[in-house]
Amino acid sequence: MKKLFAVLFAGVLLASCGGSSYTTDKEEALEMKKSQTEDMKSYYESALEIETAFYASQKEILADYGGKESTLMKKAKTKDEKALEALADLRNLELGKRRDMDALSRKYEDSHRALSQSIRDINQLNDSKDLKEWSKAIEAEEKIQSDLADKHYKAVDKLRKD
Repeated sequence: MKKLFAVLFAGVLLASCGGSSYTTDKEEALEMKKSQTEDMKSYYESALEIETAFYASQKEILADYGGKESTLMKKAKTKDEKALEALADLRNLELGKRRDMDALSRKYEDSHRALSQSIRDINQLNDSKDLKEWSKAIEAEEKIQSDLADKHYKAVDKLRKD
C-alpha cells in the first residue's frame, strides 16, 4: 500500500517543466511523457538533496537527546530552555522541509495535469487498435517513472534509518 501511495503521489506531482501544454497528438504526448521521465530524474535528485539536508540537521538537533524526538519532548516538558530551543529548531526544520518539497512539487503540477488530460483524451479519441503501440510506449515510460520513484523512496527510507 505504501509503495502504491508513493507511486501515485509521485505521479500526481511530477511532470515536465516545459509548461502546461495540452495535446491530442499521440506522438507529441509520448514525447511529453519521455520529457516528464527525464524531469523526474531531476525532481528526485532535488528531493533527495532536501531530504538529506533535513535528516542531517535533524540528527544534529537530536544528538543531545539520544537521537530521539521522544527524549527531546520529555526534556522540553520540564521547561528546559535548551530543549525548548531544540524543539523549536526541529519544528522549524520540518516546516522548512515541507515548504521546500511543496515548492519543488508545484514546479511540476500544471504540466502533469495537462499531460494526464492529454493521455485520457487520446485514449477516448482513438480506437484501441490504433493505440496499441502508443499505449505500450506510455506504459514503458510509466514503468521507468515507477522505478525512479521506488529508488527515491528507498534512498529516503535509508536516510531515515541512518
